[in-house]
Amino acid sequence: MVKNKKNSDVFWIYILECENGNYYTGYTRDLARRYQQHLNGKVKYTRSFKPIRIAQCWQLFDEVGIAMKIERFIKSQTRITKETLINSPEKLSQILQRKLNLHPKSQPFDLSKIIEA
Repeated sequence: MVKNKKNSDVFWIYILECENGNYYTGYTRDLARRYQQHLNGKVKYTRSFKPIRIAQCWQLFDEVGIAMKIERFIKSQTRITKETLINSPEKLSQILQRKLNLHPKSQPFDLSKIIEA
């Protein structure tokens, strides 16, 4: 699982692929802990539709309000847009700048660094 040091201004924005084929989007300070909560049925939606994998995630170096705006924005997007973000994670910054005039300090996370426990 991802090991990240806790920092008050580091958040994770993530998209999970669930067993029903839908995508779940969220944000957290601790991706490993939050993913375990999803797997263990501690989150309402993923209690019914278990996550298969973390489809994509980004590290955000900003405030919680920005993390919430990005989460809300991704949740409101079509499946096609979410799949574009999953396949081309660098496009998130471009889309946020164009559609929300946000310039977050973020970076796609290399999913190959996530080690399953």
